[in-house]
Amino acid sequence: MAGFRERLHFDSGTGAYLDGDIRYMLIRPDALMGLFARLSDSARAEAFAAIADSITERGRHSASTYVAPEEIDKLLHVIAESAPQLGWGIWAFTHPDDQTITLEVRNSPFAHAAGDLPPPVCFPIVGMLRAVGAMVLGGPVVVSEDACAAGGGEEVCRFTIRRE
Repeated sequence: MAGFRERLHFDSGTGAYLDGDIRYMLIRPDALMGLFARLSDSARAEAFAAIADSITERGRHSASTYVAPEEIDKLLHVIAESAPQLGWGIWAFTHPDDQTITLEVRNSPFAHAAGDLPPPVCFPIVGMLRAVGAMVLGGPVVVSEDACAAGGGEEVCRFTIRRE
């Protein structure tokens, strides 16, 4: 399968970036994270949950186009190769057992652009991991961001995906 950037097509007639029938757009991470910074703590928590849920739903659709169902064991590799091409940092998965997956993200755009927001802030990654984790582990999962580089307290963001 071609890498994400090779598959991405810009349609100048419609002003759209497309990967097959999936549309993408470019947005500055500081503009996105600035939205969350303008919300009250409770509204921010609700908005973070909403973006994670939305990306879980839409991410499942995207991820399902990357590998055939019988090749699901290759999905983590494809996602790790695609993430930097999308500007989502450098992803390194480990899959220690059939119930758990861990991920380290170097240079998360969400942590990098978080400004004064208290960590954790990488809810778009959490949403994608819910989708991918459920596909790889074969059922519902719980995702936690165990360390976040926002605010400079950590060098990397670390996530754990566990089968529910």
